[in-house]
Formats: sequence, structure tokens, C-alpha cells
Amino acid sequence: MKRILYLFVASVMTIYAVGCTVKTKTPTKSSVGEPYDVMVVCDDEAWRGDLSMAVCDLLEEDAPGLTRPEGYFDIVRQVSHAAITDYERKYGNIFIVNTNVAGETSVELVRNRYSSPQLIVVLNTSSAEVATQYIETHADELRELFEAKERNFSNNYYAARPADQLVADFKQHTGIDMLIPSGFYKATTRDKELLWYIRDYKNKAQYIFAYSYPATDPAEDLTAKWLMLSLDNRLASISSKGAVGSYMGVNENGPAVTRNLVIKGREWVELRGWWEVNNDFMGGPFVSYSTYDAATNEITTIMFALYAPEDRQRNLLRELEHLIYS
Repeated sequence: MKRILYLFVASVMTIYAVGCTVKTKTPTKSSVGEPYDVMVVCDDEAWRGDLSMAVCDLLEEDAPGLTRPEGYFDIVRQVSHAAITDYERKYGNIFIVNTNVAGETSVELVRNRYSSPQLIVVLNTSSAEVATQYIETHADELRELFEAKERNFSNNYYAARPADQLVADFKQHTGIDMLIPSGFYKATTRDKELLWYIRDYKNKAQYIFAYSYPATDPAEDLTAKWLMLSLDNRLASISSKGAVGSYMGVNENGPAVTRNLVIKGREWVELRGWWEVNNDFMGGPFVSYSTYDAATNEITTIMFALYAPEDRQRNLLRELEHLIYS
């Protein structure tokens, strides 16, 4: 089948709010709920209209690249300002939509107000119609606020639990400092240039791959087409135990979703797709990050992959891809 290709060219997300302020409070109690849970606070009357659809599209739209539908976030529930309880105020992610504030539309960020870690995103608008239009226009930026909060929490957690030997090994192999969490171990491959780390769980596993190669035409080498071919060629050196003639590769029938990012001054091309083991029954989603180093004329690719046939995929893959920001 023809590969489905979506090209999203984007830089690091920013908020284009008319006004945006950040308030930080001293942390109090631990936040409740699961990662990527969001409590929505909005008056019931405003929620009954198009605003509810806009908020649901914002938070629960299918995240790209997964092999099963899962939203960017999970809405726990919608509650009015007057009805929210002390327990609900302690959720780690809260989206408050005010629809009766005079003046220009603004976004306010409140951190660790009722619990820690916590991010409260407050959208102040003059009406439900204005709020709906703003959310539809700035969905990517609003999502990135909550995503950055989850990313920082995950990386801070694993920064206190690093696999020091693998961190040093990764730096020696790629020249890049990146956090490798404890629980991973180094696996061997037939390709000496391909670095492979595994963290096994019961009925699931997380993978980290990395390799570098000389660039021929950096602009062409960093397109979705060539990145997919590069991954396919490298992964072919990996086979599945007990499956004769098996080899790993990318799934040509899966998506190839790309976007451009700048992380800590370094330009990356993010690619999302599916991997598989040919002549076996293994597969799952992956996200890779590729960057060009003009000094060495090399392209380095870091790939995060997940095998989770029974578990939800979003959180397990997200905690891997967060590492690129470390």
C-alpha cells in the first residue's frame, strides 16, 4: 500500500496569547490523577455549546503515530467553577475556561497552586464563542503547555535515577549527552554502528536506538522518505529470537509523520511511524529524531520504539521521547 505521508513543519511551540502571565506557588500536596489526565473547569451553560466540542478536540484528538487510537490527553470530567471540589483542584493538569472576562483574550499559567506537580492553564475570554475560536486557532500551542509539564516531570523523575554507564556509553557513541533511565540494558546487534538499549516489562518493552552516518545531501537525507529508508536498513540487522528469517524494519503501510524542532539550539527532524518484525508477529509505534552536524558532515538518528500489544501506548512512548529534551 502507498505510504501515507503527512508533513508538519513546525518549530518549538509558543503561545500566541494576547497576554500571558506565569504564577508560581510553593508546592503543597501531591497531585492526583494519572499522567495526561486533565480536569476541565467551565460553566455548564457555556459547555453545552460548541465550546465543549472545541475542548474535546483540543485534548482528546488522536495522537499521531500510535498503532491504536489514543488521545493527546484524557479529560477526567468537566465541572463548573462553583461545583469543583478540593480533591478535583489537586489534579496535575487543569484547564480553566472563563467566558465572562472583559477585555482582550489572555492565557494565564499557574503552577503548583493546589498540588505538585501541577499546571493550571487559564483561558480568559469575553464569551463562549470567543473561547471556542481561540482554542480552535491555538490548539497546538495549548497542547504543548500541558505536554511540556508532563515532559519536565518525567525527565526530572528519571534524572534522579539514571543508568550512568549507559549515559556515558551513549555520549561516547553519539557525541550527545542524553539521559538514559535506569532499567535499560545494552543489547548486541550485527551492526556495530547501531546502538540498542532495552527495558523489558511483562508483555511489553521499550527500545532506544542510535546511529550516525555520513551525509550526502543533508536536505534530502532529512526528508521523511530517506529517514524511513535509513531506519529500515539499520533495523534489518536485528532479528527475533526463535523466528527463522525474521528481521526488524519499518512498516510501509504505517504513517510517516514529520515535523521540524529546535531543542536547546539543535535542529531536529521528528519522524513518527510504525516498526515491525518481518516473519514474526511483533511491532509497534516509534518516534525518531535526526540531526545534521555540519562540523562532521554526519547525520545522527535517535529512535524510541515501543512494544506494547496489550497496554496503552501513549504514556509509554511519551516518556521515551521526552528524553530527547534532556
